[in-house]
Amino acid sequence: MQYEDPRVLRTQQMLKEALMELLLEGNQLHQLSVQKVTKHAKLNRTTFYLHFKDLEDLQEQMTEEILQQLTLKINALMHEKNSSRQEQVVDLLHYLQERWSMITVLVQQEAVEHHLFELFKELITARRRNPMKPKRDFYIDSDVKTASIIGVIMWWLQHENKLSAQVIAEQIELMNKR
Repeated sequence: MQYEDPRVLRTQQMLKEALMELLLEGNQLHQLSVQKVTKHAKLNRTTFYLHFKDLEDLQEQMTEEILQQLTLKINALMHEKNSSRQEQVVDLLHYLQERWSMITVLVQQEAVEHHLFELFKELITARRRNPMKPKRDFYIDSDVKTASIIGVIMWWLQHENKLSAQVIAEQIELMNKR
């Protein structure tokens, strides 16, 4: 395991938070400069360049962190039994909900949606290879099933989350039953 200096992690976090705050204020990435981000973070430009090549690199690393967490959460679903699976889906939904504004201002909604699609399709395919229940006579096409699940999640995220993560997880589980 690679040791990370807490000061390095803190500095990187400060730069990420500064970029997020500026983007949430309505700035576009192309309107920002390293100088503006570092000033907002109360750091200097030299410090920025010790950690990132440019603002796009910072944006990509922030997006990559989100995608890595999504991968970990969905991969965990592949190995769970039915009892805790719904809890993990709720956890995944909360994670997405908490980061939705970050995802949208990073202009990475499409990348996240695509990543989710690929992960859920892999999950569905893996479960069909190793079913916990007796095999079915028929299955909904994995692309169609995946698109349905991702469609529900994206709709939920984009429409002010009028339903709780628990309700959405229950609905997804119902979609998975015969």
